[in-house]
Amino acid sequence: MSIRGNGGFTNVDKRFGSTSGDTKGSISREQHFLERIDGRFKPIGERLPSGSPTAWYDADSSYITLDTGKVTAWNDRGVNGINIGDSGSDDRPTYDSSDSDFNNLPSLDFLNDDFMESDDSSLLDCPDGFTVYVVAKINSFPSTFSFLLGRTKGNDWLEGWGMFYHTSGGGWRFYVNNWNSASTRVTMGTWNDFTSTHIFKLHYDKTTITGEIIGPSGVSPETLSYSTSVVDPTSQGIRIGDGNSSPYDVNANFGEVLFYNQPLSSDEQIETEDYLKLKYNIS
Repeated sequence: MSIRGNGGFTNVDKRFGSTSGDTKGSISREQHFLERIDGRFKPIGERLPSGSPTAWYDADSSYITLDTGKVTAWNDRGVNGINIGDSGSDDRPTYDSSDSDFNNLPSLDFLNDDFMESDDSSLLDCPDGFTVYVVAKINSFPSTFSFLLGRTKGNDWLEGWGMFYHTSGGGWRFYVNNWNSASTRVTMGTWNDFTSTHIFKLHYDKTTITGEIIGPSGVSPETLSYSTSVVDPTSQGIRIGDGNSSPYDVNANFGEVLFYNQPLSSDEQIETEDYLKLKYNIS
């Protein structure tokens, strides 16, 4: 097809409201492009993450409930309503409405012993794989096992999945089903960046476990062949800030969490990562 919007027709073309009667069929390359995509391609700054995340926790104030400076609820931005409610604990993060480490967007500040947990939902089950992203700045690792995020069984961590830092076990471990088996985890290495915000990613498609850290101290994708279904833990939500018990906490600020209960395609991963990188000014 030529750049003529009507396939080469050269007589008067009144589709665009010409009153002079002298508009021909040839149109600009830009208009031709816009007609062909029909609005399907948006500027990168307007794109949202691919599809609708199964659970989506955005630190924007629209989704936050505060009580005496503490975050008591963090609502799901997505369509499924898998909210993080108030368990009555005092171990709640504080709220920063404009955090310079997050491109002046809000963040939740999890100090030692602070944690939050989403509602349990069958939608969190992901036997055939999943993709999860966390936008966070690590402030310190107060525990031998400092959990960033996970949906796992109790504190033996032998079901589900998780992302944590093991101070004496090689640094970051991103795992599926078993935290302590070299056949079920990727090890991302030691860490000393307590200044910059990063995107932490765990992807599993029943073929490969992939871990990646995107940002100034990024870690290129680490992969491991694995093909076992995810063993979904019962009566567990997504836990933020510790491994189901306060001795396994992390000191970090969180800007956004995206969880998909199926593995994203390569194109979907790129789209979601572009959204997060642009939003938080992470390169």
